[in-house]
Amino acid sequence: MEASKSQCGLKEQKEKAGPASITIPASPSMQKLGYGTGVNVYLMKRSPRGLSRSPWAVKKINSKCSKNQQNIYQTRLNEEAKILKSLKHPNIVGYRAFTEANDGSMCLAMEFGGEKSLNDLIEERNAARLGPFPAATISKVALSMARGLKYLHNDKKLLHGDIKSSNVVVKGDFETIKICDVGVSLPLDENLTVSDPTVHYIGTEPWKPKEALSDDGVITDKADMFSFGLTIWEMMTLSVPHLNLDGSTDDEDESFDEDDFDEEAYYAALGTRPALNMDELDSSYQQHPPPPPYKR
Repeated sequence: MEASKSQCGLKEQKEKAGPASITIPASPSMQKLGYGTGVNVYLMKRSPRGLSRSPWAVKKINSKCSKNQQNIYQTRLNEEAKILKSLKHPNIVGYRAFTEANDGSMCLAMEFGGEKSLNDLIEERNAARLGPFPAATISKVALSMARGLKYLHNDKKLLHGDIKSSNVVVKGDFETIKICDVGVSLPLDENLTVSDPTVHYIGTEPWKPKEALSDDGVITDKADMFSFGLTIWEMMTLSVPHLNLDGSTDDEDESFDEDDFDEEAYYAALGTRPALNMDELDSSYQQHPPPPPYKR
């Protein structure tokens, strides 16, 4: 009976998802853009009969997951499609369709927000040993993210719930910056607080605020803002929060060694603001004096 109800609900959502003419190709015929917990994201190019159409990013459940995991991730994908369809903002990836692929799986088609995530760009810059991103670039990313978060919190009463560099997509040379992956978003009440006892904050551990590390913490819009701050910190340090606790990353051949990882120090640091070495930042990062008072 429960399975029948679930199938009916999925059928209704498919019928509301969009035109029946939309066909999602099989995964091997699409370029893989990235992946997340239980899902893969692919680039779907759309240029039939020579017509130029904007590409889509297609999120599908990873077929290698167990049947039980697939059910969990499918439910989450259904919810993400529902939430994303209600959003419209230039700094949040847009909804395109929620439909069935050739292999029978449901998948979420989204606006193609960019070739790479901010995390991809951080890793590339780190590998090339280029140092922190320019202050102007960080300022542009911060402003774009802040606008998207303001829309989510104030206009839609939603907590994103998993802000981090891999959930920000960038097109070209930072031409556009968009927040993605609203699959674990939580409703906010009029006080911008998560008050629904049936939902819980998921997030990703290194970016979690202190209040999300315990079962009795009060979650508000500030949870996103804490993670937002750590995302900007990532651009200035090219590091994952709290993983390089001793700051010893000068060795070109150094890689993460699990045996040397101080687990106790890591967990003690979670939910705090990691240190920032201002000596590694150039003069463009320094705060400029305020302009002189306006005179009539």
